[in-house]
Amino acid sequence: MSQEPSRTAPLSLVGIVAMVVAYLLMLSVLSDTDMASKFENGVAPPGTDVMGNRIAAVGGIVAGGCAWVAVAAGRMVLPIVLVLIASAPFALLSLVALQLAF
Repeated sequence: MSQEPSRTAPLSLVGIVAMVVAYLLMLSVLSDTDMASKFENGVAPPGTDVMGNRIAAVGGIVAGGCAWVAVAAGRMVLPIVLVLIASAPFALLSLVALQLAF
């Protein structure tokens, strides 16, 4: 038997951190004052950096997917449950953020 170090804990930790990053990216889109104006009026004000918001919205979804891959590869139950619980509100946030960004 080989004595290789276990890689489950670092992968699970990376998965949880990736989900935190995904939330931060989505919240950055939703907290933008120009996006709040677009939410109220339907049109973004002139001079709005829409490309940055689009990148943040898509990057948040990619980070959420990477979180799932990392915790699934880590095969620890608690991080999988935590990411599963965090994914439900994240899905709603991502839908609203994608609608605002595009």
